[in-house]
Amino acid sequence: MEEARSELEREEDEEATELLRDRFRLSTISIVEAQAKKSDMEISEPIVACISDLAFKYTEQLAKDLELFSQHAGRKTVNMEDVILSASSAGVGALKLAK
Repeated sequence: MEEARSELEREEDEEATELLRDRFRLSTISIVEAQAKKSDMEISEPIVACISDLAFKYTEQLAKDLELFSQHAGRKTVNMEDVILSASSAGVGALKLAK
């Protein structure tokens, strides 16, 4: 019974992840298309899909990093220090983050 329950939970987690990925992808596509239009550029669908997938993978990694930073500090909650630390370790300037 315990195995069936954990299998069900795993499937629910996968479904939730898929739903989030789809919503994130749609949002990313909208942003890319809006920026392309604003810049009077055309971007092919495969490139838009690639940008969307890369953005999702980056966000997944960011979430994992933030969790690790907060755990390392002995906290269960991510705070702004974790975000700034993650951004600086990824080569993103903290000032850019604040904009």
